[in-house]
Amino acid sequence: MRSLSLCNPLPNPSAICRRAAPTGYEEFYFPLVEATRLRCVTKCTSGVDNAIDCHQGQCVLERSGPACRCYSTDTHWFSGPRCEVAIHWRALVGGLTAGAALLLLLLLALGVWAVRSGRWSCQRLDRSWAQDRKWFETWDEEIVGTFSNWGFEDDGTDKDENFHVALEKVDTTMKVHIKRPEMTSSSV
Repeated sequence: MRSLSLCNPLPNPSAICRRAAPTGYEEFYFPLVEATRLRCVTKCTSGVDNAIDCHQGQCVLERSGPACRCYSTDTHWFSGPRCEVAIHWRALVGGLTAGAALLLLLLLALGVWAVRSGRWSCQRLDRSWAQDRKWFETWDEEIVGTFSNWGFEDDGTDKDENFHVALEKVDTTMKVHIKRPEMTSSSV
């Protein structure tokens, strides 16, 4: 039997595991001392106390630490930090389809409302074009830089084509007093 000497102490099991671990993963390995051997394990090793349970996934050791990678099957999609959430494919596809159909109905209703309210009415667009065309017909290209408004239109019909202002009845001796504008502050 060998005796222990103080010159060659037994190495610390944690130090052995840190030296045996791949570079960058040293902090995630710890010793598991069994009856006849020393094993260096991680939280991803099955059968270890406090091992990570990834339910429907696999524990993998990344540079940031142990993490779960979730599986997908023909019927389910697994999610969550520990792959604990199971989503049935049919439910997922049905929910997405219902959401898309609801969005389509909403857009259709919005379009019907806009047309009925007259915001995108074809009549309004035609009437606007007719007004523009009439304006261009009355434009005198010979007089550049001037604008004439023959028959002002408010609702598409001419009100009075023989409009005349009688300025001879205006009293030009009357003095007009306009109060000087003042600025006031309003508190909101």
